[in-house]
Amino acid sequence: MSVSSSTILTESGTNELEIIEFHLVKQMPDGTTKTCYYGINVAKVREVIQVPETTDYPNAQPHMVGVFSSRDILTPLVDLAGWLGVPTSKDLTRKFVIVTDFNNMTNGFLIDSISRIHRISWNDVESPSQFLEAGEQDCVVAVVRKDGNLIMILDFEKIIADINPELSMEKYDVKLDKNVDLNQRMIAKRNAKTIMVVDDSAFIRSMIQDTLSSSGYNIIACKDGGEAHDKLMNLIEVAKQENIPVSELIDGVVTDVEMPRMDGMHLVKRLRDTDAYSSIPIVMFSSLMSEDNRAKALALGANDTITKPEIGRMVTLMDKYVFAKND
Repeated sequence: MSVSSSTILTESGTNELEIIEFHLVKQMPDGTTKTCYYGINVAKVREVIQVPETTDYPNAQPHMVGVFSSRDILTPLVDLAGWLGVPTSKDLTRKFVIVTDFNNMTNGFLIDSISRIHRISWNDVESPSQFLEAGEQDCVVAVVRKDGNLIMILDFEKIIADINPELSMEKYDVKLDKNVDLNQRMIAKRNAKTIMVVDDSAFIRSMIQDTLSSSGYNIIACKDGGEAHDKLMNLIEVAKQENIPVSELIDGVVTDVEMPRMDGMHLVKRLRDTDAYSSIPIVMFSSLMSEDNRAKALALGANDTITKPEIGRMVTLMDKYVFAKND
């Protein structure tokens, strides 16, 4: 199954996406089975294939089956069920592999079956409940209800970072980055500024927040575009009551693209259509930031974009736009 490159995600901020529904078949203690429903954004998927021949990799991380060649790219094959703690059949002859391509990385994920592609509105994508969203270690970023089933949208960035820590953004420490100005004068300037960070992954959100706050910025964190939009509209009312410009309350926004309720592209569009936020600095931080998607983000009004592994650019980019308006 080849997956064509989808443009729905970023079509003029339409707030729609396509997800691939796939399954893991859980082996129950009494010998019965239970189907578990999961999903992934089509934009992250290169293809779905039968299980290829793999080669063992020395000192591999747990749940890494081996490596294989995908279009001449050496690709790790991850036992997704093993990582999730879902006991499934060990027979690989009837399983499939989802080959993903995002964050400038190619990975394969072992699954039991592939179902279909759903086109849905982000309005119909629910944030996990407080029970499910347990914090940085949680791997479910959203839930979709389809045909009486709950489809769990997984945080594949979190899974990849856990399996291959060497590629994780967690290794970045802004305090060790010689490209970032960390003298007391600059930290004091940042202390007077507030940035909103919007990402549905608690894992990613925490890393962005830690990076910006370590450099001096104050942070308002939001778990999706809907929450961000609500808070930003509320700040307009607060500014009116205090008879001050809203720019004294918020100085910039860093937002993901894929999010429940309202995606990042739609959030940018809504903000640029609001007088109070028509010129607020907005940087989009996404694993799906291809050249095409970057062009669409800029056309909607984003000031700049960053691909998720490049968290080292975050502080200098925010400095560029947040302090430019004062120059």
